[in-house]
Amino acid sequence: MGCENGPPPASGPDEASSRPLRFHIRMASDPRLLPVVRGVASELAAAWGFEDEQCRGIALAVDEALSNIIRHAYKNRCDQEIELHCEAHADCLEFTFIDRGEAADPSRICAQPLDEIALGGRGTHLIRQIMDEVCYERVPGGNSLRLKKSLPPQKARLDRT
Repeated sequence: MGCENGPPPASGPDEASSRPLRFHIRMASDPRLLPVVRGVASELAAAWGFEDEQCRGIALAVDEALSNIIRHAYKNRCDQEIELHCEAHADCLEFTFIDRGEAADPSRICAQPLDEIALGGRGTHLIRQIMDEVCYERVPGGNSLRLKKSLPPQKARLDRT
């Protein structure tokens, strides 16, 4: 078995652990896919050594990010495209969302204080509390949102890059 573009698949655990684990999804902006993406995020986090509570948190942050893209960038349209790139590195997991929707207003991305009465704005707060890095930027033709969660130092896979 071989790969069309790139090296052949790893033949054993040592070779497999020498490069990042990558997973790419291209999906419609349909909220029915939220549980699927939550499952992917949670299972990838578990496979990479995060504790159960951290896996649930990572899945929640990824779910909130995707929900915000559907709701705000695409105004709840279910027929638009979203890409999700997942990468597991030696010391972290990264989830990068790419959409071609309306650009976010940076002044509105900031999380509202939790003591505010309004119900909206809690998702951004949760994402920032759970993830170690959150980076939004406008890219050619769309938007990019990158969420990064570092493994605790004792769990970092120093033998993986």
